Amino acid sequence: MMKRSPVTSVLIMLIFIMFFTGCLNLNKETPSPPSKDQQKPQKEEQKSREEEQKPEELSLREYFPLTEGSTWQYLGEGNEFASFTREVLFAREDQAQIIENNGGTISASVFKTTDEEITRVFFQGEEYNETNFLDEEPNDNLIILKKPLKVGTKWETSQGTREIVEIDAIVDTPAGKFEDCIKVRISLETSTYYEYFKDGIGMVKREFTSEDTTVTSTLEKYEIK
Repeated sequence: MMKRSPVTSVLIMLIFIMFFTGCLNLNKETPSPPSKDQQKPQKEEQKSREEEQKPEELSLREYFPLTEGSTWQYLGEGNEFASFTREVLFAREDQAQIIENNGGTISASVFKTTDEEITRVFFQGEEYNETNFLDEEPNDNLIILKKPLKVGTKWETSQGTREIVEIDAIVDTPAGKFEDCIKVRISLETSTYYEYFKDGIGMVKREFTSEDTTVTSTLEKYEIK
């Protein structure tokens, strides 16, 4: 197996920390009522459309729970820093602070939620004192997820282009099998990674790919308060 250089490992770790952490009918004759056999496919089609619209009906907060005391633990593969834990330390109205520990460093992030987007507004690396940053001046503006929750929704950030590429992704994790996940692709200059969000739980998987390197962080266990 080819050994990864220390520089590559450090770059991957930094990326994981930074990115903490979708006939016009001209016949005028009166049409006859559809038969029962015709009605069934129409009802199934309508049901399918309603299911596709489900993510849009949910609040963004469902896909990124920020209740104080909630925790997530992720199992990493491909890099020593891919495993990490998250915990909501402080929460107030539309803001919450999450602390993330990957075994190599601890960082703090403040997220703000609105009806239209979830944004990381503050980030502090190397934070070991559990300081409350909710009242700090914003130093970041990274939009994690935004509406409409449908395939094709795209937005630019200082850390790459984000786009919803699936709204019904299926993700197998040690914590269980999750269906109807929102899959977001984050495109960087030389690499791509994906984040999967499940309503009521939050992020269930992150997958990073660059040339011959693949690093994953998959939900192992969680507790939503």
